[in-house]
Amino acid sequence: MANSKVQYTADGSTQTFAVTFPFISRNHVSVEVDGVAATFTWNNDSQILISSPTLSGGEAVLLIRSTSQDTRLVDYVDGSNLTETDLDLDSKQAFYMAQESLDELTLLDDDAKATSGYILVADGTDFKSVAVSGDVTISTAGAVTIGAGTVETAMIEADAINGTRLADDAVDSEHYTDGSIDTAHIADLNITTGKIANDAITGAKIALFDDSYAATNTHILVADGTDFDNVAVTGDVTISNAGVTSIGSEVITNADINGSAAIDASKIHNGTVSNAEFAYLNGVTSAIQTQLNSIVAGAVGDVQDNSFRIQDDGDNTKELAFQVSGVSSGTTRTLTVPNASDTIVGKATTDTLTNKTFDANGTGNSLSNVDVADLAAGTDGQLITWGADAAATTVATGNSGQILTSNGAGAAPTFETAATGATNGFAIAMAVAL
Repeated sequence: MANSKVQYTADGSTQTFAVTFPFISRNHVSVEVDGVAATFTWNNDSQILISSPTLSGGEAVLLIRSTSQDTRLVDYVDGSNLTETDLDLDSKQAFYMAQESLDELTLLDDDAKATSGYILVADGTDFKSVAVSGDVTISTAGAVTIGAGTVETAMIEADAINGTRLADDAVDSEHYTDGSIDTAHIADLNITTGKIANDAITGAKIALFDDSYAATNTHILVADGTDFDNVAVTGDVTISNAGVTSIGSEVITNADINGSAAIDASKIHNGTVSNAEFAYLNGVTSAIQTQLNSIVAGAVGDVQDNSFRIQDDGDNTKELAFQVSGVSSGTTRTLTVPNASDTIVGKATTDTLTNKTFDANGTGNSLSNVDVADLAAGTDGQLITWGADAAATTVATGNSGQILTSNGAGAAPTFETAATGATNGFAIAMAVAL
């Protein structure tokens, strides 16, 4: 039994093996798999784990101890302390080296003999001395001789016999087995069109085509990394047998369009909407459908007052908003636009009205807080009266000292010279009374 090595046969289920021999350092232990150095780690001082190669089963796993022979592990110095540890280490190094040398010698079978013409052959345990016999013999000088008539067809490597070993014109058609001439025996570029039957070459005979190749209607050839497969075109695009491709309805999604595609307005519908017009959408802050809901045949339906704005065409920061919160619930108020270009007068603004009639006598109407100063300027000395048509008019200016005289219904009063005896006080009283 070896003292410095142990061999296992891998079972394909484990990469872990026991170290059955002692050692001074882990560096003195190596592992071989089928004679090739393996990579391993230590689980502990009595067990290793092979990390490479992966064992599939049947491999010869050899754990070997090789104690350092080039360097002494202990160097004794005059005057130094002689310890048990140093003595043990020194003796272990020598002892382990002796074991390893012995293990190498014990590879020879006890019955091994240096018989003439014999060779050493391993049997899995050690080397045995055996005679060389059978198809080949060997001399003591190492000369190997193949026996006469021992070479059979199976012993000859394929394509090993070349033309130099054949007599000129020695091989003719009678030596060929039907169907035995393969590609390797046909000179390059020597098969001409005349040697191929019409319609004889199918896709299955072309290396790039899958064996299932067939000219199925509308199928195409697609490579799978090995050859071309005969497949139908499905998914977002189909193809006819004339090569016409068709993109399926509603299959193009937003994700299918490259972010840098820069699709021009001319590619949208019939191109009637310009890029500049599309740019107008940049200012939209809420759903356009909501804002334009119920727009049919030029008629605008209901639009919420918080969504509807009219902007100045030169400055979009200028806006007109409508507020209908003051309208009674369930009520529709109608604003009628006059048949003329005009300016809306505000309730809280100072404005001048032109050509307007105020019916203060209408039901519920009134005209209040009209001061004398609010009346239009008139002619000095004139008075206001009402004519036969009930319309307001003025009394012509009188002269100094004249009195206002009534002319009865249907005629405006006039200023006239006072009758004899009339006093200025009476004239003034009459004027106030009128």
